[in-house]
Amino acid sequence: MLKVLTTGDNNKRREMFAYISLFFCMITYGASFLAMKVVLFQYSPTTMMMFRMCISSTVFIPFMLTVYKNIKIRKSDIGLLLLMTICEPCLYFLFEANALSFTTSSQAGIVYSMLPLFITIGAIIILREKVPLAAFGGFLIAIVGSIMLSCGSTATEIAPRPLLGNTLEFMAVIMTTVSIITTKYLMDRYPPFFLAAFQTISGAVFFTALNIVQGHSFHLNLNMTTFVIIYLGIVTVSDYALYNFAMCTLSASKASAFLYLQPVFAIFFGVVFLNEFLSPIQIVAVIMIFVGLILSQKKMLVRARRIARNIKSTIRSDIGAIKIYK
Repeated sequence: MLKVLTTGDNNKRREMFAYISLFFCMITYGASFLAMKVVLFQYSPTTMMMFRMCISSTVFIPFMLTVYKNIKIRKSDIGLLLLMTICEPCLYFLFEANALSFTTSSQAGIVYSMLPLFITIGAIIILREKVPLAAFGGFLIAIVGSIMLSCGSTATEIAPRPLLGNTLEFMAVIMTTVSIITTKYLMDRYPPFFLAAFQTISGAVFFTALNIVQGHSFHLNLNMTTFVIIYLGIVTVSDYALYNFAMCTLSASKASAFLYLQPVFAIFFGVVFLNEFLSPIQIVAVIMIFVGLILSQKKMLVRARRIARNIKSTIRSDIGAIKIYK
């Protein structure tokens, strides 16, 4: 007999797909630090972001003109939508693109790993969530580690001003924290893909206008870098859509736990493809950041084990269903 899926089974499958989506996002976003660093060898930060956002918008615009054309935005939500968009992609990518002009992709990825910490702080301030005392110690350790990471940096050809670059990436983290919390609030009234499209199209307008004001070129050179820019545009669509889906399916804390994987991939791609390296002091700083992050999210390992068990049980049930069907 064929196994009938219950509501609980569908919810488990939806949750598992959300976890898989997050894992995919962390790989592609970790690689995007490397990709942006490569593009910045030929284009200014503003020009790069203009091309990236415009390419992404070509995917979203058809949906805005068809599927989402009848969605009405409440007047009370206009301020929140503007806040979400100004913080990310506008200010977030403005800070991050310029950060990668001054620091390595590995270091930028490590600083970005502090995002879950700031999401937790945002939850404390805005959502009035209670956090254990040990978490505050974790916050302090991670912040000290981040300062050590920047101060222990030395100027190189690919990272001429690492302290400035890491500071700009730190500001980018603050911007995306505000955007994520705002997005999570708006998801109760608007589809995740609609919010992603709203952010991307607004970002395209912002960076195009900024590129005009700064007098940068609109010419796109047809070479290997072009394919990297196209990759960034596709990643923007997939990551926004998949991450917003995961945020809609899971709680903010569960989704943010996966952000710990992002710096791992950022370091890996930076070391393998750009020969980036970390000094002994910076390695100690990285360890401090991860220790602080784990202390601030002490349930992270418990969640990881639960995720593994859920995936394992789902695979077993699927295999059982196939055998029964046969």
